[in-house]
Amino acid sequence: MDISARLEEGEIQRLEDPGKLCGDVVRGLGGSGFEGSLRVKNTVDGIEEIARDAPSWSAFSVLVNCEYRLYEMNRDTPLRNNPFLSHWVEAILRLGQNLAPSKPQGKRRAKKNGDKITDAEIRRVRVELIKSLLQSGDSLPFASMSPKMLYEKFVELGQTTEFDVAVYIRMLQEEGIYDDGPRELDGPSGAHVEASTQQDGEEATSKPRLNDFQQWKKGILSRLETEPEVATQELRHLPVELSYLDFLTTLLQEGTLLALSIDPAPIMSDYIQHALRLAEKMGQPPESSSLNGNSEDIDRGREAQARAVRLLLLFIRNLIRKALLPPEAIYFEIQEICVRYVWIREVREFRAFVEEGAVSEGAGH
Repeated sequence: MDISARLEEGEIQRLEDPGKLCGDVVRGLGGSGFEGSLRVKNTVDGIEEIARDAPSWSAFSVLVNCEYRLYEMNRDTPLRNNPFLSHWVEAILRLGQNLAPSKPQGKRRAKKNGDKITDAEIRRVRVELIKSLLQSGDSLPFASMSPKMLYEKFVELGQTTEFDVAVYIRMLQEEGIYDDGPRELDGPSGAHVEASTQQDGEEATSKPRLNDFQQWKKGILSRLETEPEVATQELRHLPVELSYLDFLTTLLQEGTLLALSIDPAPIMSDYIQHALRLAEKMGQPPESSSLNGNSEDIDRGREAQARAVRLLLLFIRNLIRKALLPPEAIYFEIQEICVRYVWIREVREFRAFVEEGAVSEGAGH
């Protein structure tokens, strides 16, 4: 599967009417499983850019329906192990910047579909919807609401949800998806999104490190030029997380490493071995003396382990299909995955993909 795949045009068009109930229009949307969820999430990323430059009711409706669908598809996965928790946290922090405090619009005339909707209003509804879903853990109440009804609830009536984003950021830190994070999270400024995003138009003070992903990428790209040994060692030990896997794929697609006379094959091989060591550790019982965040990850056993392996498989399959890396460069890693994790359905499918000659075909393109 292409890691950047999105919903088809016909699927997106189903979501454009703000008057239709979310539960009706998203039924079966995107398929199922992680790959289906990824298509929905990638669609959100693409439509967000469009809505920022040209806000419209149709773009608003697509975004709201996709956010609802993404949560619905993953609601049975504990948040700590949910592959889309970082998306929800980052969306709350990013979209909540510079929003004025919520307040009812009073007797102002309610907007109709013909009236313009603003970027700030779209962001407000998305933030409040995600907060409500995470807080309640239940998507059912929103199935019988339309995007327009959510607009009335969160914009016209000014309803908001008290939400401690620091709790969710710490989950990501404990799972190794974020580093220790900014010190502001330990103080009152990081306690609630409203407090950190709505004061005099200032940016959120509780923004986690991964929310500055563009800055991190600039830094690592600079270090690849000035300190290649340090930078490549960092690449070998990146977390098994979608944002980093996408970044590694981009490095290969754009030929960045080769342009700097850096052989990408041993780096990718070492990274996959690093990811496999992490996955293996997840399947082991926690040490009785372990008090760090990794203990929670290990406690989850096969669930956390399977999540990491699925992400890794998605990454490897992408490299093979796009001929970004000679399959023989990671032959032993592929064999280890196929033998050690045969109990995971996606691994069995991947093994069939390899045995049917897909690896050879990918290398020949």
